[in-house]
Amino acid sequence: MRLKTGGELPPITKDIDQERILGWARLSGDFNRLHVDPEYARETPFKGTIAHGPMSLAFLDELMMSCLGQGWVNGGRLLDVRFLSPIRPGDRIVIGGRVEALYQEGGARWAECRLSIAKADGQVAVTGRAVGPLREDAS
Repeated sequence: MRLKTGGELPPITKDIDQERILGWARLSGDFNRLHVDPEYARETPFKGTIAHGPMSLAFLDELMMSCLGQGWVNGGRLLDVRFLSPIRPGDRIVIGGRVEALYQEGGARWAECRLSIAKADGQVAVTGRAVGPLREDAS
């Protein structure tokens, strides 16, 4: 994939359900009741279970890995991540972004991207930035 300043990153769509959240709990070892116990979570200010924040980080990481490949592994960073709205079972989310800048640094070409995770209704749940070196076929 060739990146250009102002270009959109190819979006990734995910359907979030309680089983996916439970899978993340098993993977991470985080069994906080807010994530895994619908009855308990209904009594919280969230009024139901919500996805783990690190699951969203993994989705942002997946997007950048798909765009920068080995470059992302060799120095990519997520920055300024903000959690604006909880992601809940039943949400369909779109992980996407835009290339803000391409530049040369330390003998490598780098990309800086603005990232977001949005719900199907357009509400933005997560924002952030990513910077990482470009792989050869992405410059």
